[in-house]
Amino acid sequence: MFKRSLSAQRIWHLKYLPAILVLFLSFTIAAPAVAAGSQAHLKGRFGLLHDWPVIPIAMMLMPDGRVIAYGTDTVGTQIGNLLYVIWDPSLGIGANAFETLPNTTLTDIYCAGQAHLPDGRGLFFGGDAFLNTKRQYAHNNVNIFDSSTDTLTHLPQNMTFKRWYATAVTLPNGEHVVMGGRNSRDFPGTPTIPATVATYSPTPEVRAKNGRWRTLNSATSNAAYGALGGTGEAWFYPRAWVNPQGKLFILGHDGAMYKLNTSGTGTLSKYLSTITPGINSLPSIMYAPGRILSVRDNRTALVVNINGNGEPVVTSGGTLAKNRQYSNATVLANGSVWVNGGSSTGNDLAGAALDSELWNPNTKIWKSTARAATPRLYHSTSLLLPDASVITGGGGTPGPLTQLNGEIYYPPYLFKKDGSGQFSPRPVIVDAPTTMLGWNEQFSIEATENISRITLVRIGATTHAFNNETRFFNLPTAQKGNPIVTVKTPASANAAPPGFYMLFVWNLDGIPSVARIIQIG
Repeated sequence: MFKRSLSAQRIWHLKYLPAILVLFLSFTIAAPAVAAGSQAHLKGRFGLLHDWPVIPIAMMLMPDGRVIAYGTDTVGTQIGNLLYVIWDPSLGIGANAFETLPNTTLTDIYCAGQAHLPDGRGLFFGGDAFLNTKRQYAHNNVNIFDSSTDTLTHLPQNMTFKRWYATAVTLPNGEHVVMGGRNSRDFPGTPTIPATVATYSPTPEVRAKNGRWRTLNSATSNAAYGALGGTGEAWFYPRAWVNPQGKLFILGHDGAMYKLNTSGTGTLSKYLSTITPGINSLPSIMYAPGRILSVRDNRTALVVNINGNGEPVVTSGGTLAKNRQYSNATVLANGSVWVNGGSSTGNDLAGAALDSELWNPNTKIWKSTARAATPRLYHSTSLLLPDASVITGGGGTPGPLTQLNGEIYYPPYLFKKDGSGQFSPRPVIVDAPTTMLGWNEQFSIEATENISRITLVRIGATTHAFNNETRFFNLPTAQKGNPIVTVKTPASANAAPPGFYMLFVWNLDGIPSVARIIQIG
C-alpha cells in the first residue's frame, strides 16, 4: 500500500521552486572557477576553502539537513564545554551560515561518543574532564541535542562508567549500547599534583529509550574494548555495528573480531578468524548491508561480510595508493566509498596526502580523485550532505595545523561527462513520504525525470575516523525509467536502525537528486 497518494495535477512553482532553490544554493556558493579540460566528471572537485568557527572534531547531520559540530573554542583550543556550532549548508559557506551557541550544560563533550535517537535528536556520551587542573580524564554525563530548538541539554541519568573516546551504537529497538573509552590517564605527578595511572571502562552498558541504564557485566572485556587488543588501545572508539541477526559485530584494531549479545547482562564471544591488523587512526565503514570496508596497515583494504550466521567472511578490498593515518571514509550517495586526508607519517605534514581516493564496491578498485587545498589529519571529519556532496573539515589540537576551516567535495556523479567541469542538471524529487515509514513498507516517489535508481543513506555522525551511524541501501524497483516508482524500505531494523535517512533518486544519466530526508521506525 502506498504511503501517500500522488495527485495528477501540480502547481509548478509551489512544487518545484524549493528544490530548485536548494540546487542553486548547493552549487553556486562553494564552487570554484572551472578550468578548461576539467576532470571533475572523473575525479570530482573540491569547493572553496572556507572558515569554520571551531575545529569540527565531530560532526552530526540532523534531520533538517543542518550539521552540528563541536570540539574546540573559536581559536582551536581543545575544550568542548564552551560552545557548539550549527551549520546550515543551504545558506552556503559564509559567516551567516554558521551559528555559534553556548554549551550551558557545564559538561565537556570533547571526544564524546555520539549517535542519533530514533526521533533524530543527537546523543553525546561522556567526554573530557579535568582532574587536578589536568585534562583527558573522563566523565559519565549524557547530553542531548535537539535541532528543533538548537539546544544542548544534560540528561539526569548518567552512564555507570566514565568514558572518553567511547563508541555508541544505535540498536534495532532504538536503545543504545555504549562501549570502550578511557577513564583516567597516565600522569607522573608533580610536587603539587598527585600521579594517576590509566584506567579504562571495559564493561559495555545499554541506554533504554526511557534513559535508564543497565550494565552488561557478563560481557566485560579488556581485549574487545578495554586496555588490551594488540595495540593496547581497544578502548579507542571501538569499531562496532549491528549485524543482520541483531547482535553487535566488533572489529578490533588488532584484527580480532567479536560478537556481542546485548540481552540481559550481555554475552561476548570471539570469532576464530582474524584480519590484518590495523590501528585506531584508520577508518572502517559499513558500505552495504552486513558489509564493512576496513582500511588496515600498509595500504591494505579488506571487506568483512557479516551477513552469515557463522564466521565473518573476509576478502580483499584492494590496495590504496597511499597510507592514510587519520583519514576519513565516507559512503557516497551511489554506494562507493571516498577516503580523504591522512598521512603516511601519522599526525604529520611530511607524509600528508592532499589527493583523495574513491573505491568501487563492485570492482574493489581504488582510483585517485581530487586534491584538497589543505591536509586533513588527526581530529578531521567528513560527512555526506543531502545534496550528495561531502563536507570535510578540521584537524589539529594537537596537530601541525589548527584547521578552523572546511572544504566541500563534489563527487564525479554531479558533473557533466563532457569534460566541461560544469555541474549536470539534476532531477528533483516532487513527491515522497512525509510521515514515518515502517520496515519492508512500500511507498511511492515522484521525480521531474525518469528514474533509473533509488538509494538510501542513513544520516551520519562522524568523529575520529569513524562514522558508525551511516548505512547504505539500493532500493530496487520494477518501474525504472518512469518518473513515478514504488519501492520498499529495508526489510528490518537490524539492517536499518530506526531513524532518519537520505532518499536519493537518480536520472537516466546517473545524476542524483538532492535528497529527501525520510524517517523509518
